[in-house]
Amino acid sequence: MHQIKNIIPILALVLLFACIKPYNPLIEGDASSRLVVSGRITDTEGWQEVSISLSSPIENAAYIPVPGCEVKILDDKGNIFPLPESGEGTYRAWIGQEYLVPGTAYKVSVHTPEGETVESYYDTLMQGASLDSVYYAIEEIPTSDPDVNLRGLQFYVDLNASESDSRYYRWEIAETWEIHAARLMEYYYDGRFHQIIPPDDSYKVCYSNMMVRNIYILSTRNLSQNVFHQNPLHFVDGHTPRLGILYSILVSQQSLSESTFKYFEVVSANSAGFGGLYEKQPFSIKGNLVNLTNPEKDVLGYFYATSESSRRYFYKDIEGLELDFSNYCIEGPLPLTGWQGYKKHEYPVYYLFTVDGELRILSDECVDCRLRGGTTTKPDFWP
Repeated sequence: MHQIKNIIPILALVLLFACIKPYNPLIEGDASSRLVVSGRITDTEGWQEVSISLSSPIENAAYIPVPGCEVKILDDKGNIFPLPESGEGTYRAWIGQEYLVPGTAYKVSVHTPEGETVESYYDTLMQGASLDSVYYAIEEIPTSDPDVNLRGLQFYVDLNASESDSRYYRWEIAETWEIHAARLMEYYYDGRFHQIIPPDDSYKVCYSNMMVRNIYILSTRNLSQNVFHQNPLHFVDGHTPRLGILYSILVSQQSLSESTFKYFEVVSANSAGFGGLYEKQPFSIKGNLVNLTNPEKDVLGYFYATSESSRRYFYKDIEGLELDFSNYCIEGPLPLTGWQGYKKHEYPVYYLFTVDGELRILSDECVDCRLRGGTTTKPDFWP
């Protein structure tokens, strides 16, 4: 009996691990080379863009532009707008306001270097409401740890549309924030000791830009009025350095046709928890594009028309929110091996002297804000 008791837990472990099998999704061999066409036409005079690329292998995701295409946008009034190539798989043309009228339908046509023609279905430019109030509330959201909540800014938007406006909407958000390096470049070692006088502040201030990846959509089709208050947008927690100095969001509200709204509904459901629209193209989502030359070949992406209204907001010194984030600057003592312990590929080694005269080695992040994902080029809109 004693031997049987010892065997039972061993058998349980064997059965447990035997039942766990790795899941390898079945993806067709050509799924990593499908054409991806993405773009939209808005109701505002200006550059209208379409991007053309190839889908990449799921295990090695990358943007693969397709050059040399002939691209044009057509409307249902007989107008044709050629889009010359502007580089990196991007094609664009300036379209005047007189051609961007609500009620007009548009489609894109692409002729590839391989001789294939791809077209989208027509999508109607819907009249839309102007962007209303965007605001935030300081809230807490749960995490995977039931004992820990994240406190931060929950953004909301109000929609106040008329009965003649579209009943379908989407919001895009672009974030910009300022980053400061903790120290200036003053002392460094590269086999010799140097002091920069005055200290170099070239990489003291950076600016970072990012599209919010989540998809925010709303339909008022089943509401008695074309109005909705406190529709949730994105959340920014107090542990992120984005809120540390100056933070800005550009909110764009798009009115959609019903078919385009349904497409983004599917994309939203498929991308929930996986990074949103701005991750690599999902294989399973079919858009509104067809290959006229080889109808059996799937085309990914979507082309649509939208009335768009945008506004930029700035936030600084948010009252009632305690910030707690890392500046990624590590200061430490000289290693036991001394200066000779540093290899040439580690040069330059930055350091400083404290008020007490103590030497402290600095990580590169201490003196170079670019290493935290920013650029020193100040945006035109930044105060």
